[in-house]
Amino acid sequence: MAMIEVQHITRRYHEVDALKGISLSVRQGAVFGFLGPNGAGKTTLIKILAGLIKPTLGSFRINGVTNAATKKYVGYLAQHPSFYPWMTGRELLRFSGELYGMSSTEIGQRILELLELCGIQHAADRRIGGYSGGMVQRLGIAQAILHRPRVTLLDEPVSALDPVGRKEVLELITRLREETTIFMSSHILEDVQRVCDEVAIVSHGSIILHGEVKPLLQSHARPRMSLEFATSTDARAFLALMASQSVVGAAESDFRVAIAEDDYRTSYPNIMRMLAEHDLRVVSIGRQSATLEDVFMHHIEERNHA
Repeated sequence: MAMIEVQHITRRYHEVDALKGISLSVRQGAVFGFLGPNGAGKTTLIKILAGLIKPTLGSFRINGVTNAATKKYVGYLAQHPSFYPWMTGRELLRFSGELYGMSSTEIGQRILELLELCGIQHAADRRIGGYSGGMVQRLGIAQAILHRPRVTLLDEPVSALDPVGRKEVLELITRLREETTIFMSSHILEDVQRVCDEVAIVSHGSIILHGEVKPLLQSHARPRMSLEFATSTDARAFLALMASQSVVGAAESDFRVAIAEDDYRTSYPNIMRMLAEHDLRVVSIGRQSATLEDVFMHHIEERNHA
């Protein structure tokens, strides 16, 4: 069953089309990733689905209901949530429950559930102004799902967090699939690959790829070989040598170079010869599985050169 259905949505700002006829569907219980570089139109679509702005053209359904009538089925967390710093987490959730029109008993029960689910019960009676970034995001998610929405919209939920905060919020998102269908935007490909079942890649307001994560990795991305060198000079020299052999390499860091596994196997004798002739010191060679970043970069570059 499709929980979200988007049909030919366009959003125009003056002479600029932020979205250009976007169509997609999201099945019930999925964690859906909406990917794209900054300015691609991710936040615009999320705000339309949240009922905060209207599309110029097109329509959408959530839980089978069209456009304006969908708000009661939706929970929303903005990219940079801002809460009253003098409130405690518990007070914010109670205040939000009252705005949702929930009964006092229902609010109390739901707050207890969500404080535990989101891992913030120890900070429930502390002022929000003293929360870490990860705690604010988890509180924001609790506030968004307080009224048990059928769909939860998360706009870049981990982009501003440190590694610990990101891990905590991603683990929470994984647990939430039992409560709600999740539609999240992001440009952090590693995080999306970790938690999402399905993704759509958007560029300049248009969807350029849409599908389930595993099949996309199998059909659109190639495994790579990663070579780690003793020095950055050796890594740069190897990149130049690969280019001279018409083999495309990519610098992963100052000391690591990645090339497609097929190219590595085909060029293996030449690679070993060049490493020896130029005295390039390799610390390790390992195979890397295909990643969503490979898929993303390939299609974004293909689109930019079209």
